[in-house]
Amino acid sequence: MDNQFFKYPMIDPDYSVSPFWFWNDEINDRQTVEQMKMMNRIGANQPIIHARMGLLLGNASQKSVSSYHLGPFRPGFEVGYLSQEWFDRIKAAIEFAKDHDMKLWLYDEYNWPSGNCAWTLTKDENIREHFLQFEYYEFKDSDNIIIDIKSKKYLCISAFSENQFIKNFDISYQDKILIQSDGIITKVVAVYVDVDAYEPIGKFNIDYLSKEAIRKFIDSTHEKYYKQFGEEFGKIISGIFMDETRFCNAMPWTEKLPEIFEKRKGYDIIPELAKLVVDTNDSKYVRLDYYDVVTDMYVEATFKQINDWCLEHGLKTIGHLLGEETISAQSYFGGDMTRGYQYFQIPAIDHLGNGIGSLDAKFAVSACHNYGKMKIACEAFGASGWDITYEDMVKISNWLFQQGINQILIHGFYYSTKDERWNDFPPSYFYQWKYWDKMKEYVPMANRMMKILSDGKSENEILIYCPMETYWQHVQPDLSVKTGFWQNGPKIRNEIAAKIDKNFQLICNKLSDLNLDYTIFNADVTKNFYVEGKELVNCLSNERFSIFILPNTEILFEDTYRLLSKFVDNGGILLTYQTGAVDIVYKSGKHHDLNYRETINFKNCINCGTLDELISYCKEYDKLPFKVLDGISWMSHNLYSYPDHLIDPYIHDGESVFGVGITRYIKDNKRIFNITNYNNQYEKLTISFDTYGEIELWIPETGEIRKLPYTKDNCGETIQLELPANRCYFVVTNI
Repeated sequence: MDNQFFKYPMIDPDYSVSPFWFWNDEINDRQTVEQMKMMNRIGANQPIIHARMGLLLGNASQKSVSSYHLGPFRPGFEVGYLSQEWFDRIKAAIEFAKDHDMKLWLYDEYNWPSGNCAWTLTKDENIREHFLQFEYYEFKDSDNIIIDIKSKKYLCISAFSENQFIKNFDISYQDKILIQSDGIITKVVAVYVDVDAYEPIGKFNIDYLSKEAIRKFIDSTHEKYYKQFGEEFGKIISGIFMDETRFCNAMPWTEKLPEIFEKRKGYDIIPELAKLVVDTNDSKYVRLDYYDVVTDMYVEATFKQINDWCLEHGLKTIGHLLGEETISAQSYFGGDMTRGYQYFQIPAIDHLGNGIGSLDAKFAVSACHNYGKMKIACEAFGASGWDITYEDMVKISNWLFQQGINQILIHGFYYSTKDERWNDFPPSYFYQWKYWDKMKEYVPMANRMMKILSDGKSENEILIYCPMETYWQHVQPDLSVKTGFWQNGPKIRNEIAAKIDKNFQLICNKLSDLNLDYTIFNADVTKNFYVEGKELVNCLSNERFSIFILPNTEILFEDTYRLLSKFVDNGGILLTYQTGAVDIVYKSGKHHDLNYRETINFKNCINCGTLDELISYCKEYDKLPFKVLDGISWMSHNLYSYPDHLIDPYIHDGESVFGVGITRYIKDNKRIFNITNYNNQYEKLTISFDTYGEIELWIPETGEIRKLPYTKDNCGETIQLELPANRCYFVVTNI
């Protein structure tokens, strides 16, 4: 426990809030230095230089700002991004940082999403995102159709009798194919590969499944930064931020996918493609294997490759993906999105808007802990509007810390707010903000919270399985709607898929309300867990769990099944919710062979028929080391689940939680209780702790540390606590 930093939280830029510094105007060294002085005075000592809409360098500075539209589909023009002038302007920031104990982060793109190098790489259609499309033909008894094979990039054409697969047609060496029903075929599905035109959408979407495409991104961006500033990597320049990679289309494709798929799954995906959209007796296995391979290719080509480069060159990787809030969004935008977090040194989320209570932070924090990543950032406060108050900002911040975030990235500090820049996901929390004077209070408070909640581990007893594989089995994506760019996305058309997503949100939020903290468990992290006695133990973090919840699950990978079976056999508590027989599947894809298909029922588990029953068992079996004897011991959400359609980006507006939240963190052989008041009035609490010895109160807002008086009985030690409105206190006890 670092008492000195808690008192003086401006002495280490690695535990400093990091503002996104929007370079969105004509950049000059004088103004750059003046703005860095302002950051340094409040202790925001690690800004992220972000090339943003409105940037004017070189010849571009002759253009009037009103001559273009500052929006997601703004026509391209020469802004000078990655020009020598761009690098020269960064040098001025580096020199100031050297002289004032500051550090810098780079940002790997002009605007976002990362990967297209200011829309230049995607001019090459070959490395633009490709995707599957499907044509459907319904037959009557005497129908026949003709398909022009040369008109599109067809991969296969499949015939079905109702939902029973009949055959694939030979489409090689033919210009056209005639298909007759013959009274047997009722449906034909033709599968082809498509690509978006460069304008207006294709330019944003590089092929994230292709190592070759991402290598071109690295060469065009990262290597240029290394050539200019390599000697500062790992010193003044901490790392590089990657932003909002995503699939724009629901079923991405790439040239090497069939080859890689067959190596990993043991069969050819091409003849099976129609089963991705037609329900047959083995469609669920094909869908599982497709999304599993797509996810791994995405992770390996993009995140692993960039992380490997950064590690080799002394940089940290930091960044966030898109669609963190729900299972459906994660699936659409990245397969199993959480797998990507293992290849960031500081994984992150973004949380836009001024509402709180969603699961975006919990999904990311859980995955990061499961992969042994204990530093998790959040791009916070953006798109909250110019009327957001300081108290709103504090409430969002406190909620993020209680979810497990321990690095705040402020969205953002605007170099300029003139003209259309004023409306670029505002507000600016820089000198243009009406509460700017309050930032000298906020930054030290946030720095203290980041430090105390780092370099330890979270403590809770509950693991909740995320049934992503079961969701894949049922999802029926609407391929006519593209998403990823400022619009409501497609509806979740399958009722079972929508139910899986909604139930998961309800379980998590109901547990949060009762201060029964939990960690979300995705199948891929099974390799990082083992059974010890009646507990599941994370071998990377040593976090330990005694309760496992298995909701709405119909498919489990074999290694997850073996882990849970041993856990139950040892007396561990397995709670199932709307889960019956489970199909066992294999990473190798051998379940595609009928001889390897196995369905099981867990023995010695507790089957819960209702949500209330599930929560009741969690309350009974979760042995918390504290008890609120008097005062508010719970929270409540005003929104427990989202509508059953995708939204991008999700602006959290109007969501809130109320009451008092309590979570735990273990550090230096101390148990830290994060006690946060989400109400607009003082709350008086009487709390009993299962501990011994001195109890300390650490107040993030002031840096005060003091001993708390307590009474002792057979149950532990009891304190009285007065918690100010909208504030967090840390109570520190022995373990």
